[in-house]
Amino acid sequence: MIVRDDRILRAGDYDQEVYRCEYLVVGTGAGGSVAGKCLAEAGRNVLFLEEGPYTPTGKYTRSVSEMVSRLYRNEGASPFVGRPTIAFGEGRCVGGGTTINGGVIWRTPPHILEEWSRIHGLPGYGLEQLAPHFAQIERLLHVKTEELDDGNGDSVAMMEGARSLGWRTVMEPRAVIECKNTNLCPTGCPTGAKQGAMETYIPMGLEAGALLFSDCRALKIQHQGTRASSVLVEVQDDARLRFRIEFEHLVLAGGAVQTPHLLRRSGISKEAGRRLEFHMPLKVVALFDRDIDAARGTISTVQIQEFERDGLLMMTSNLSPHFLAIALSFQGDDAVNHVLDRMHRAGIYMALVRSRSVGRIFGCFLDQPMVRYRFLKEDLHSAKIALQRMSKVLFASGAVELYMPFKSRAVRSMSDAEQVIGSLKPEHLEILTVHAMSSCPMGISSASSVVDPSGSLWGFKNVLITDASVLPSNTGTSPQGTIMAFAHEIVSRHLNGFS
Repeated sequence: MIVRDDRILRAGDYDQEVYRCEYLVVGTGAGGSVAGKCLAEAGRNVLFLEEGPYTPTGKYTRSVSEMVSRLYRNEGASPFVGRPTIAFGEGRCVGGGTTINGGVIWRTPPHILEEWSRIHGLPGYGLEQLAPHFAQIERLLHVKTEELDDGNGDSVAMMEGARSLGWRTVMEPRAVIECKNTNLCPTGCPTGAKQGAMETYIPMGLEAGALLFSDCRALKIQHQGTRASSVLVEVQDDARLRFRIEFEHLVLAGGAVQTPHLLRRSGISKEAGRRLEFHMPLKVVALFDRDIDAARGTISTVQIQEFERDGLLMMTSNLSPHFLAIALSFQGDDAVNHVLDRMHRAGIYMALVRSRSVGRIFGCFLDQPMVRYRFLKEDLHSAKIALQRMSKVLFASGAVELYMPFKSRAVRSMSDAEQVIGSLKPEHLEILTVHAMSSCPMGISSASSVVDPSGSLWGFKNVLITDASVLPSNTGTSPQGTIMAFAHEIVSRHLNGFS
């Protein structure tokens, strides 16, 4: 969809001390793009505020390092401090996480929705209520499953290995039109095939009359009593240039780390950021006994769901020389060169673990938030089981060498894998996560949650939150579809006067 460039302001365009709007939407990722688009199409005066740059698809390059620097916060690795330190890959660009993920859109697993209803008592967020939102999201984002071809040899191999073990596999639904298999999903799709917010919800919102302010960071929410009134904004790369945006309603959608940080530094919610949940992805590099040419395919076409109720999913990841070198960097130059020389036989696979460990966001007086967490021993057990199962399916798929997500020798048999994995300690793991959530959870009591079931911030009459932070707990799978469905429901309740 063509973006209305005349509706976008960038650094250098801001020349007023005060701007005004009816609805200010802070953040343009999965939750913010949905909220802004729905509000604008309902006839509301909407202003999107995005800290990162506006980079149209035609400006994406195939340089991984350049795009990581442009599209991610902190060059792609904001730390969750603990043992081990976990790198958090957080989008900081128009489109947010939808610009840098694989475009995988899952409906919330039924057992997760049941858990949220049973434990958190959420009214109206079951399968029946969310189904129309998922259907709309899937239609607008062109969500479909991909056909396996000779360019997805890594997925074919894993699927055949899983079936030989009797494990359940499914094709992954992705938001994509005519994928060109560039294998650059994590650094912005250069062809525009991936249907993130930049290609869908944001252009629709702008077409409906919304404005987009990019390169602008929300510093502080100004408020009095039960109402927020304005946001103090700083223009990126020019700390001296600041202005205010006054509004009638505020929608926060900066993500699971930035939204609670903004609330806390504004002196609004002491509960925000007390509990941050995340996924624990464990990547395994495999060398096969044959060419699989994974670089000709794309991310995540097949998923093993045999152990979904145990909090474990298995899938493929993007493969390119750059991503392969990153995945093996801690194994040393010899291992990197050995695998790169045999790249046609290599695949990168991921075990996605629904972790029990939780973080907490500190630094309300600091410029940037700080996340600390404690690695629970239950997660060490889960990690070992996940790596054992991943080893089993990969050896069944024809792998002859495996490289674990921690420094160790190459693994060449199942007994070898069990020995290496058995000695694993938390501090050995190398983890990069891109899924964080639940830091401003929705609930029915202000004592145990940050927003009420309508998405309104407890104690405030004009503040909604529509990003990953409102999810009651860890989804166990890619959360984008769930975030977007919740955002649709929250805005719908708001427009319909739900209380």
